[in-house]
Amino acid sequence: MATWAETDPRVRQQYGREITKISTEMNWWNKFINNSETAIIMTDLRAEKPEGGTVRIYFRDDIEGDGVFGNQNFDENRGKQNSLYQDVDYELFGQSVVSKNKKIESKMAAENFRQKTKTDLPKWIATRTDRIITAKLTAGATNIVACSAASGVYAANVTTSIKAGDVLSVQAIREMKKRAKNGKDGAGNPHPMIEPAFKKAVTREGDIADYIDYYVLVVGQYGANQLKNDPEWLEAQKLAATRGNTNSLFSGALGEIDGVIVFERNNWNAKRAGILTSDILKFEVTSNGNTVTYATGFNNYAGVTGHKTEIALFLGATAGLLPIDEGFDYYEDDKDAGRKLEVAVDRGLGFAKAHLKDKTTEEQASEYHDKDFGSAVIVYSAE
Repeated sequence: MATWAETDPRVRQQYGREITKISTEMNWWNKFINNSETAIIMTDLRAEKPEGGTVRIYFRDDIEGDGVFGNQNFDENRGKQNSLYQDVDYELFGQSVVSKNKKIESKMAAENFRQKTKTDLPKWIATRTDRIITAKLTAGATNIVACSAASGVYAANVTTSIKAGDVLSVQAIREMKKRAKNGKDGAGNPHPMIEPAFKKAVTREGDIADYIDYYVLVVGQYGANQLKNDPEWLEAQKLAATRGNTNSLFSGALGEIDGVIVFERNNWNAKRAGILTSDILKFEVTSNGNTVTYATGFNNYAGVTGHKTEIALFLGATAGLLPIDEGFDYYEDDKDAGRKLEVAVDRGLGFAKAHLKDKTTEEQASEYHDKDFGSAVIVYSAE
């Protein structure tokens, strides 16, 4: 029986690169991922391919202190800069498929199956990665805006007052942005200021160079429909600049309001990732009796007596941390006495919402310690 498994390491490396590229492009979050500290999701390239464990990612806080004046020596009043860090779960992440054919009798049949896996495996990879990112960004938020029909938002950092009619509004989005820029949580307590997701350069009258700050809000189907019924939202979109592919700033977006670009997603279901609702308890995966729980507690966002809510993601710079190795390794092997072909890929990968921790007692007194760094949530009735 002829064998058709690919053994040339250079060819397998090329296949791995192809799958890495395709799965990256298929991941909904891809547009927000790069290696800059100003990215919504910051990558951290790693050489190791672990069996499991954690990696530590450091992040610099702002420089504090009054500095020196005149001819003073710099060492008389040096600035202080906290070194924040976060330990991120980092694991070997992979999948395999075996051909269904009773026999793969020709090189052409093997190549046929191989090409199909280059579509199917990236789709699985993109969905799993999407679920991990979405679930972890949503769980356990330390900055919560709860929508209210009467006053725009409830004056609390919890969702337990939300009831029918408490829908998403432009007023709530503006309140979230104000709190993000001023460093306040949903109850008005000190919280890390959320840096903008990106800035757009503009030229003011008189040829004055300036820039506009933008944040990102990702809503599900409930929130999208509620905004479309908000007269203030509808009026703002009429007055806004061109949307769609002709404007790279808003490409794929539902619209923009007051420097917040709103993206619409489907809701999370059995087959697809998407924006979560409070009736979903957790996201976990079981393989060969081993269960990995990625995120829990979505039901903590429920309203009055468990009223179903939707949890929209408000995001700025460094909302998430994504340690990864260079790309998927690709493997092939003959199975069933050479009658079937197995294709497999794996990659070192981890993800965590940026929730940074200081090291010293003094640093732990900071509002940055043990709080979400670049993200918040807006929660409203799922109706």
